[in-house]
This record gives sequence, C-alpha cells and structure tokens, in this order.
Amino acid sequence: MPSRAMSHSARDQLVSAALSLIAERGLRAVTARAVADLAGQSPSATNYYFEGRDGLLTAAFSLAATDVAAWRASWSGTLAARPPASAFRGWFLAHVLSGLERAPAQMVLRELRHHSARSDLHRPLARQVQSATDRFWGGVEQAFGLEPGVAEACADFSEAILGIHGGPPDHPDQTAWLIESAQRVCARLQGARAEAEGWDGWRQRARARSARLPSRESSPGGSAARIAAAAADVLGREGMEALTHRAVAGASGLSLASVSGHFPTRVSLVQAAFDHLIGSVQAVREGVLPAIEKPRPPAEVLAEVALVLFDEQGAAAPGLLALDELLTAAVREPELRRDAEDLRASRGENSAVLLARIEHRTEAPDGLDAHLLSIVTTGAMRAAYALEPEARRPWLAERLTRSVTALFA
Repeated sequence: MPSRAMSHSARDQLVSAALSLIAERGLRAVTARAVADLAGQSPSATNYYFEGRDGLLTAAFSLAATDVAAWRASWSGTLAARPPASAFRGWFLAHVLSGLERAPAQMVLRELRHHSARSDLHRPLARQVQSATDRFWGGVEQAFGLEPGVAEACADFSEAILGIHGGPPDHPDQTAWLIESAQRVCARLQGARAEAEGWDGWRQRARARSARLPSRESSPGGSAARIAAAAADVLGREGMEALTHRAVAGASGLSLASVSGHFPTRVSLVQAAFDHLIGSVQAVREGVLPAIEKPRPPAEVLAEVALVLFDEQGAAAPGLLALDELLTAAVREPELRRDAEDLRASRGENSAVLLARIEHRTEAPDGLDAHLLSIVTTGAMRAAYALEPEARRPWLAERLTRSVTALFA
C-alpha cells in the first residue's frame, strides 16, 4: 500500500486531472483511463481513492468551489476599505474581468449546475456553491450601500457573462462587449442609465462574423430533420454527456447507420442540434408570454416566465436547457464557433419582447438592456438548478422579480 504522503499526492493528481478534463472537454471526458493517463496513474486508481467516478467528480467539483471561494475571499478583503457607492462600478468591472482568470474553475462549476438540473447526486454541493455566491454578493450590496435586489442581479450576471462571451473571449471585441454590458448593469443598478449609453454594435459584428463562416444546410428535411430534433431532445433531457449516435438513434426511431450516415461525427451531431434549436427560437419567442395590451408589473410577467422555464415537476424546459448546454460547449470547441456567434448575435431577442411587457420607471430599454436581461435570466436559471425541483418555479419567479426590479423598475 502506498505511503500516506504518496497517496495524498496521487489523489491530488487525479483530482487535478479530472478538473482539467471537465473544464476543457466536459463531464463526458472524465473516464478512469483518461484521468489516469493525464495524472500518470493506474486506471484502477479512481476506484482505489474515490470508490468510482462519482466520488472523483465530487472531489473535482469541490476543488473548483474551493478555488472560486478563495478568489472571492480576496475580493471581499477589498471591501474592508469601505469604498463609497461611487466606487462600485470600477470595483464590479475589475471583479468581472478578474473572473476570466478563473475560467477553468468557473467552467467546472457550470458543469456542476447542469448536472444538478437532472440529478440529485451532487445537488447538495451545488446548493452550497450557490449559497456561498449569494452570501458574497449580499456582502457587496451591503458594503456599497446598494438597493435590495442588486446582489441577485450581480450574482446571476457575473455567473453567466463569462460563458456567453467566452472564457477568455475568443475575439478582442468580446472583451469590449463584456465591458459595455458590465458598465450598463452598474449604471442601471444605481439609477444612472444615462451615464452608460453603451453600444450594441458588437452584436452586429458577431452576426457578420457568423455570416462569413462556412455555411451549413439550414433546414434539413426528412430523416436529417428528425435526427436533429432527436439530438436536441437528448441534449435537453440528458445533457451533453449523453449525446451519442446510439442515443439519438433510439430517440429518433431510426437506425444507427442512418444517424451516422447523415451526421458522421459527434461534432456534426451537436451542430445539428444547435441548428434545430436556433431555428426554434422564433417559436419560443412567440410562445413565452401571451399577448397583452399594456405593460404589467415585473412580478406578474416574471411569474409567467418561471412557468415556461420549469414545468410543474420542476424540470427545466428541455430546449432552453439544451441551448445552455450548447453555449457551454461552444466555449470549448472551435468547430462550434459559428454556433457560438449565432447565439451571441441572437441573445436578447426574446428578452426584448419580454422587456416590452414590463412596466418601467426608468429610461426606455434598448438592445443592450435586452442583452443584460438575457444574461441575468440565464444566470438565475442556472442558480435554480441547485434547488430541489419543486422549489424551482417559485424561487426563480421571486429571484427574477428582485433582479429585474433593481435593473429596470
């Protein structure tokens, strides 16, 4: 049996290897052999030290949470100087940009949230991570003397923004877009929208880049369309880890040979799911809320949004969950670059419709504001994954009401 020191070293190497694999390739990359090869250990070491893959994942998630907690503790230390409210914008922007340096750990915690949306195995840890996040932002809200609801908006915005604009961003102007968004959030939260005009032109640049990339068949028919829809369904209900040709064949009712013939690689299968989901965005937009004659209070509108995002059992809407999974995958995989650009360019279009239905007491919202609402909603939905399913709907409605009221009402 190895000595205690050797065991500790080997265990740490395995956990670090698992964390790296999750950050770079997702949960499906974490196999006993892949982890052992990267750590320079025997494939049997996973069972020896962790009693299987689930124990190893728990250790990797915990290590990522510890890393992020230490980072936040350093930022909490800066609040001891008792900065005035006027310093909040600079502090917040510096904090968001600093988060780019913690991209691997943030990616691992994003996988933890996705996993918790469907499985209760690691949900208690996800709740601990979310509780720590909310405590941190509650302290920030108190330190700067900000209004109620700021903590929730900041927590959800900062969690989601790094995934939307990459980690680190894959184009220089993604950093500029991130900064524009962060500045507008701060201005909105402090009731000074006129001081952050911003520019939503980065969206047009993303759309133009997407148009220049090699095109794919936009509307496949017949069996290909059936396979694409099945791939999106598998992705939404079971996650990226479960998206295989065999699983899609079973979901579509077609043969494995047919699925492989239309989409020979896993990347092409993921792209087909992407295209199917992006093509359905218009239908989602039209079905999110019923037509109304005049804007209503945020609580009324956002309660209806929560009904769309989670069903009666608390399961996340498969299509929206799949889009979130694909957004995370697009950060990692160069082959999904076009899809990432499409998602960036279209982000906020549904939210623009939503904002038009909410009563405002501040300046009229624009495209950048819709982008912010989309980001905050994504972050809040991910946070809700940590809860038990039956608690998700009411919690999300209340969370979004507080954030949107702080930002726009």
